[in-house]
This record gives sequence, C-alpha cells and structure tokens, in this order.
Amino acid sequence: MKNNQKKGFIVVEILIAGLILTTSIAATMYLFRTGFEHLERANQSNLLSSKLAQASGLIKTLDLARASGEEDLGDGVMLTWKAKLQCSSRPVKGEGEFAVPSLHELHLYRVHLTLTYQRIVREYEINAFRYRSLYAPEEISF
Repeated sequence: MKNNQKKGFIVVEILIAGLILTTSIAATMYLFRTGFEHLERANQSNLLSSKLAQASGLIKTLDLARASGEEDLGDGVMLTWKAKLQCSSRPVKGEGEFAVPSLHELHLYRVHLTLTYQRIVREYEINAFRYRSLYAPEEISF
C-alpha cells in the first residue's frame, strides 16, 4: 500500500516540475523578445543620428528658394525639409552720399528638417545663411 502512494506522488511532482519549466521558458522567451525590440529601436535611433550630419551637409547644397522638398539619404532614411526666408539684406558700403550698395545679397533661412526611418520620426530646425551675387544667379551657402 505504501508503494502505490509513492508512485502517485511522483506523477504529481512531474506535473508541477513541468508547469514550472514551461513558465520559466515562457518568461525567458518574453525577455528575449523585449530585449530584441529595444535593441532594434536603439539601432534605428543610431542610424537616424548618423544621418543628421549628412542631412545638414545636404541642406547647404539645396535650393532653399524652392521652400520644401524630400530627399533620400540612403539606408531607408528620408529627409523632408521646409525652408522659410527669415530675412534678406543688401549691405551698403560707405556712408551718406558715398554709400554704395553691395553687389550681393544675404539671406537667412529657417529650415525645418524631418528624418524618417521605419516608424521613427525625428524633427530638427536649423538656420542656413546664403550669399547670392546680383550678377550670378547661383546662391552660395555658408
């Protein structure tokens, strides 16, 4: 009679051990999935941060008089920009009746940048200073 009770107790022990093992495997899988998601978001954020230098360099070459545009920065990163002329000036050399207007104009633009990669969107604003000669149609940026 004592032998039968011991065998039944072993079956209950195996069921409890299986339940504990299943629970620990499920918890471990959840932690791996969560860790992978956080690692993926960190990689996406690093990619966007690395493309910011490229985007600011690209702004120097764009025609900001167009007011807006969209550029592909590679690796699936898109740059959307909007430029607004803040002020323009034509310097004057000399004073009084000897004042001579300069042969160039200065333009200051406020540029709103949006970098997009998969589900992550980052927004930035920068100022862009441009020089335009009145005798040449092209703008030179600084």
